[in-house]
Amino acid sequence: MSNLARQSIKIPSHISIKLDGDILFLTGPLTKATINLRVLVFINADKNKITVSDKLLPSIVGNKKLEGKALQGSTFALIRQHILGISAGFRKQLNLVGVGYRASIESKENNSILSLKLGYSHKIELEIPAHLKVICLKPTVISVYGQDKQKVYQMAAIIKSYKIPEPYKGKGILYQDEKILRKEGKRS
Repeated sequence: MSNLARQSIKIPSHISIKLDGDILFLTGPLTKATINLRVLVFINADKNKITVSDKLLPSIVGNKKLEGKALQGSTFALIRQHILGISAGFRKQLNLVGVGYRASIESKENNSILSLKLGYSHKIELEIPAHLKVICLKPTVISVYGQDKQKVYQMAAIIKSYKIPEPYKGKGILYQDEKILRKEGKRS
C-alpha cells in the first residue's frame, strides 16, 4: 500500500461525484466517467473529499487482506486520473523523424483515419476511435488527445509501434520528450 492511498483526494468544485453501491459516477466540464470499484470508498458530507479504504467490498472473495491493500493504491490512482481526465484531458505528442515520413488525417465513411507514410512500400492506415481526437499539427507531428489516460497512451504506443526509433540515425516515431541514445557507427 502506498502512502498516497492513505491521503484523501480533494474534489474540485466543478466536478460532481455520486457513489451508488460499487460504482462511482464523476461528472465534469468535459465528460462523464464511471468507475467500478472493488474496494470501499468514502465520500465526506461536503462532497469535496474522497477517501479510499483497504477494505474490500462484500462481493469480492479471496485473500481479503492482501488483495484489499494491493487495490487501495490502484483505486486511488484510478480515481485521481479520472478526475484529471474529465477536468482537462490527456495529450500525447509524437514526432516523425526521417526523410519522407508524413502523417495526415483522412475521412472515410463516417470515421477518421490516420494515414502514415513511413518509408514502407505502402501507406499505413489506422482507424481513430470515437473517444479520441488525433490531430496532425504538422505533417511530422501527431497529437493524441482524450479523457482516458490509458486509452490515449495506448493509441500513442500503437502509432509508435509501426516505426520504432533506431539507435544509429535516430529515425522513427518518437514521443515529444523522448531522447534516443545514439550508437556510434562503423569506423574505417
